[in-house]
Amino acid sequence: MRNLRVYEEAWPLHTPFVIARGSRSEAKVVVVEIEENGVKGTGECTPYPRYGESIASVMAQIMAIGEQIERGVSREQIQHLLPPGAARNAVDCALWDCQARSAGKSIAQRLGVTLPNRVVTAQTVVIGTPDQMAASAAALWEKGATLLKVKLDDHLISERLIAIREAVPQATLIVDANEAWRSDGLAERCQLLADIGVAMLEQPLPAGADEALENFIHPLPICADESCHTRDSLA
Repeated sequence: MRNLRVYEEAWPLHTPFVIARGSRSEAKVVVVEIEENGVKGTGECTPYPRYGESIASVMAQIMAIGEQIERGVSREQIQHLLPPGAARNAVDCALWDCQARSAGKSIAQRLGVTLPNRVVTAQTVVIGTPDQMAASAAALWEKGATLLKVKLDDHLISERLIAIREAVPQATLIVDANEAWRSDGLAERCQLLADIGVAMLEQPLPAGADEALENFIHPLPICADESCHTRDSLA
């Protein structure tokens, strides 16, 4: 028999996280603990209002199948009991953690995955004035960040990017518009990004408006975020 515990935590952010949809000054997470035979596994998730999620709705989803989790539901069964989203992710991670700890292994060992010696991860430059964003990029570069994700909305695009590129001429830049752009003017903006040396553009258009990209000739790679949730999104 398992024991299930679900609770909320809030973590203040060092600086406000500002993107095209708004800003937040803390990260609110739902933590899931599953204990079985004296071994506790932990998972967590961040509910996103963009996807119709809240702390309350995610906790309710998990507690709705709480008895099944405590009776020993498998990770495979969780894929059918919960829809793709924050709740399922947290429960799945907690089960992985519990099972790996029970076996005396890491999750990577249980999966047969060889961990790399080094992983390059993108550090985020949040939306601000051109000078603020340039200063943020420079500070991250000084700390050793070589890959920067630049958040943009629909304003001051060239001014912000030029200031950032001048501040960190050698950094690899990714631009994330978080659905803030429209198809009108996209070609010109993509060319601007390419000229500045941006490596990739993430989710420029609103989810559901991707048909505008079907025959779009783009001078730099474009990737999906809000438009892609599961493998079904790739169909």
